[in-house]
Amino acid sequence: MDVEQLASYSLQRVTAYEGLAVDAVLWNDAHGYHQTAQRLHARALHGMGIVTGLRVVADNPPVRGVIVQAGLAVDHDGNAIRVAQPTRLALRTTDAGAVAIVLRYVETPVAANGSTPNRVNESFELIEASLPLAPTDIELARVLIADAAAPVRDAPSPWDPKPNEIDPRSRRELRGVSDETLAIGRLVTADAAANALHRQGLVNVVREMQATESFAVSFAGDLRADQAAEQCRLLYITGAGELRLTPKDAAGLLAFLRGGGVIFAEPCAEAETARQENGRFVASFQRLMTDLKYALEEVRVGHPLFRARYIFGAAPDGFNGRAPILCRYGVVLNPNDYGCCWQGGTAAKPLTREVIRSTIEFAGNVAAYATQAIDSRK
Repeated sequence: MDVEQLASYSLQRVTAYEGLAVDAVLWNDAHGYHQTAQRLHARALHGMGIVTGLRVVADNPPVRGVIVQAGLAVDHDGNAIRVAQPTRLALRTTDAGAVAIVLRYVETPVAANGSTPNRVNESFELIEASLPLAPTDIELARVLIADAAAPVRDAPSPWDPKPNEIDPRSRRELRGVSDETLAIGRLVTADAAANALHRQGLVNVVREMQATESFAVSFAGDLRADQAAEQCRLLYITGAGELRLTPKDAAGLLAFLRGGGVIFAEPCAEAETARQENGRFVASFQRLMTDLKYALEEVRVGHPLFRARYIFGAAPDGFNGRAPILCRYGVVLNPNDYGCCWQGGTAAKPLTREVIRSTIEFAGNVAAYATQAIDSRK
């Protein structure tokens, strides 16, 4: 928000005293102050644009129009624009060229029983507008009209829309507040040495997520398997050598997964090398998943883990090199050891910033994957 715009927000509060006469002017001034302060807050702290929803989709069957789904936006003056239900907009433009679907704030005086208006209805209007748009317009999408008789369709690839397909690329979306909370826990077992591995690395990742994710992230701490289902959504498991779990531990992990939890498991390569037990953690974890009927598969290009937030074509290099990541139904097995990377490597093997950053970004993908609905996981 430009400093010059502050002049349009006049802030003057009404101070009450005994015997103050309240007339229409004073009433409007008192309530107008709160409205102006709220508009200033929204515009200055959150900006102008789409807060949530307001996706533009084709009608079914496709016609010469679109449907704007419910959602919320903030306009140039800080007014909240609420679209409570899907709304149709017929496109009447017949000229070839781009047309934008625009949302605008509208106030309408409302009279009760034919009397003087004593209410103001805060609503909206949807219009089609030619380019360039006014700086106060909120663009929801645009369509490049090539054939005036052709229906408007959804774009199979929204980032590469074709003529007469809905183009969402010019939307100005604000970073809204999500109701989603991701609690991340760390599995502890009877193996005290394993319980100390990668702890600082996981804390570093959680701290990074708290500063960058659109959803709330918390660290649930060290948890037993039977505590995980109630206290976290994402459970981190690490070790060096054979993963030894009691039948109670295995049952707890199964209950966690069936309840929609996500497991991210990986070895500590440094500790395995020191113990000459390379590969044993991964092998034992795979056996455990087989026993629990979770047969893991290699993650390939296009999988949610490679695109949930940051784009990857393959697993990033870890402390232990690069091998395929395995995943299925909320279980992720990473043979590459990112936990040591999250700590910057070791004194004997410090890592480059590129390696550290890529593994932290992959952790962000795992977190985003964990917030998805269980039936969308692969």
